[in-house]
Amino acid sequence: MIRMRHSAHPSKAQAALDFLIAYGIAILIIAVALYVIYRIGVFNPTIVPSYCNPAPSFMCNLASINTSGVLTFSFAQATGGEMDITGAACSTVANITGNGPMYGNIGVKGYGAAQYPSNELQGGLDVYSSNSVVVRLYCYGSGGIAKASLGSAFTGYVWLNYTYTGLPQNMHNIEEVATISTKYT
Repeated sequence: MIRMRHSAHPSKAQAALDFLIAYGIAILIIAVALYVIYRIGVFNPTIVPSYCNPAPSFMCNLASINTSGVLTFSFAQATGGEMDITGAACSTVANITGNGPMYGNIGVKGYGAAQYPSNELQGGLDVYSSNSVVVRLYCYGSGGIAKASLGSAFTGYVWLNYTYTGLPQNMHNIEEVATISTKYT
């Protein structure tokens, strides 16, 4: 009987093949991971931090803008009284004095189809302290309604025209209530 001697060590060809397969699989996994990260937008130089910075006595719960320029803005107020909102405005820039929008509904007027895509503000909108409400309105830039492609950056401001009721005196205000940065969805 002829016995073949088996070596405990694989041949050099087998070792090279094992090496190539192991490293090939590792490189393939890294390439797939980089592709996924790229598709998510991590390497996008125009990445936009999303935030909604409210003015004192206000809270931002949600702010998003669609490609048609409609801002959906959910907020709450914490003044201790009832607020009656009669108008809202969204603009990419404040006016020269900084106390109102530069574009669009510059007077922060009440309900009108030109300013609002829905009728939340028709007849006013009551907001009680610590109660959230949603307002939809058009945002304006220098070229009209601030429309943009999906994923583009948006930065803007929201103003409200409101009165307080239930406080010692009814106070009428037009006030910037939030600064928003987000992407178009």
